[in-house]
Amino acid sequence: MDRVLKELDALVHRGAALAQVEVYHWELRREGSQKRLAVQVDRPGGVTLEDCVRASRAIDALLEESDPVSGSYVLEVSSPGVERRLWEPRHYAQAVGKLVHVRIKSGGSHRGRLLRVEADAIVLGLAEGELVVPFPEVAGAHLVFEQDSR
Repeated sequence: MDRVLKELDALVHRGAALAQVEVYHWELRREGSQKRLAVQVDRPGGVTLEDCVRASRAIDALLEESDPVSGSYVLEVSSPGVERRLWEPRHYAQAVGKLVHVRIKSGGSHRGRLLRVEADAIVLGLAEGELVVPFPEVAGAHLVFEQDSR
């Protein structure tokens, strides 16, 4: 991670902590001619709009003070949502037992229950049995919303 990204990571995490939320994922990306710092925050039980506003203000204040990003950019703070993307091994670990949709780099996709996370792979429960997908083969994955049947 280069110096700017390391500094951004520290500032984003510090701002989230001040707002009493945790960073789920963040990324700095270019959209057309504009830079966007997208930060997803979470906490046990989920986040509210007020949590996102509080986190946005705390992160923005730290970014204004340090000014790590050259040029202008837009800060966007949001919840990862109910169909949240799974980025890191910890996200997969938190999703064990839930329905997920996984795209495979070699083509195709699978929708199944995430049974377990191993050191280098995830294991999905499909109608035809278990499918082991090594992390390097995962092109993308996200939770699938399930209507509560209570």
